[in-house]
Amino acid sequence: MSTTLRHKELLRGKIMFYLNLIYPQTATLPLLQAELDYFGYPVPLDELHFHVAYLAEKGLVETEVARGAHTHGSMTLVKITAHGIDLLDGRLPPDEGIYLEPKAKEA
Repeated sequence: MSTTLRHKELLRGKIMFYLNLIYPQTATLPLLQAELDYFGYPVPLDELHFHVAYLAEKGLVETEVARGAHTHGSMTLVKITAHGIDLLDGRLPPDEGIYLEPKAKEA
């Protein structure tokens, strides 16, 4: 399945939006994937990992690898940073790699 550039930008914006909703909590990649799918933005886990790495490189999210208490493997936790919140709030210049929905004007 070919993904357009605009779709990639939109997915990154949706990731940021969801992480902002749960701040200061973290999300696992499968939880983030399920939330995106629920809201109509299905994304394969490997592609989601790519977008999260992209956002992390820009300092907009941070990731942490944690070992599960009852698992033999590890899981990646994702959290939005203060820099990411500032971008969402419009206190930073727009980033062309991320599409953020326009906010309603305050009265």
